[in-house]
Amino acid sequence: MNPIILALFDVSIFILLAEILSSLVQKYGLPKLIGELLAGMLIGPYALGSLLNQLLGFSLISINSYIEFLAEFSVILLIFASGLEHGIAPIKSSGVLGFLGATFGALLPFFAAYYFYTSSFGLNSSLILGAAMGATSLAAVASIIEEEKLKGKGINFIVSAAAADDVVDLLLLSVILAILQGTSTSVTSISLKIITLVVIWLVILAVSVVIVPKITDRLSDKYIEEFPLAILFGLTLLMVSLGYSPIISAFVAGVAFANSIKSEKIKEISNTLLSVFGPLFFVYIGAEVNFSTLNLNTLLLSLELTGIATVFKWLGIFPFALAYLRNVKAANTIAFGMVPRGETGLVIASIGLSYQALSLEEFEGIIFMSLFTTLIGSVVFKSYAKKHLVS
Repeated sequence: MNPIILALFDVSIFILLAEILSSLVQKYGLPKLIGELLAGMLIGPYALGSLLNQLLGFSLISINSYIEFLAEFSVILLIFASGLEHGIAPIKSSGVLGFLGATFGALLPFFAAYYFYTSSFGLNSSLILGAAMGATSLAAVASIIEEEKLKGKGINFIVSAAAADDVVDLLLLSVILAILQGTSTSVTSISLKIITLVVIWLVILAVSVVIVPKITDRLSDKYIEEFPLAILFGLTLLMVSLGYSPIISAFVAGVAFANSIKSEKIKEISNTLLSVFGPLFFVYIGAEVNFSTLNLNTLLLSLELTGIATVFKWLGIFPFALAYLRNVKAANTIAFGMVPRGETGLVIASIGLSYQALSLEEFEGIIFMSLFTTLIGSVVFKSYAKKHLVS
């Protein structure tokens, strides 16, 4: 069977089931991404998909490279739409407090994991575990904000902090990979690497915000559907080649186009694409979960990681959110909104496994930690966001 046709069929089934379950969970006040995750866990190749494959005698439901490609496309679109909706305002508005919240929100879980697990798992594993628990899932945050059409000062803070959070965790991961590869880890070399990555990110952001809107404003309307995608994926290609995450480049591209007078037209295009592909990334995450491997040791480790990731992320974010908003309930809501790990934890876990820095049990612990924190954080954030954050 042609794997491309199979992938297209699987994607259509994933998206359909995601919409059905999302509608169901929304009736109970839960975020739609919970339905999307459940859809993946239900129909994925480790659940009903496996039974269906056995009955048919071939792999009808699977996760192949084509589905991974479309899932990556989905999350890039989601983050682009978030940057496009909010623009540069959240970064300007939250300023130093937003960046400090992102920094401490990433560093505290990292150092906690290092402290708790170095003696039992070793240096390499503890470093990867810490990095996986550091970065918030911007996709999860953006999904709920777009779903609820949330705006306000608190939303500005969480969007800015979640975006900066990815940059901070990228810096952490860069240092960790240097250690795993045995390259120079002197204070000077690490400091130089960090400064270089930050400066390049700031330069690309500044140049994009200035140049992209000017070009877009002068562009004929007949190219307005194709041009944003060319810039989005061109910028992604550039930043990925420099060592950045596609999440960061997608947000930068969205922020840049938000300053154009044609931003509303571009939003219509991105919303159309999201209406079709939007759910796929979270379905993909759910489909990757293999509960058959969840033995007692893995369960205990994942619960430990979830507890550490939740508590120390909250401790890192809450003080700065409180200083910014002057409201305890709003700051608490933001702190829980930063709890989901989602895609970032999964990416770092995969890198750790490829470097043989993680055992299979530790890898699966991160997978379930990412799932559990996404469920906990998204439910709490959605429950209180409209009540405490919207102004």
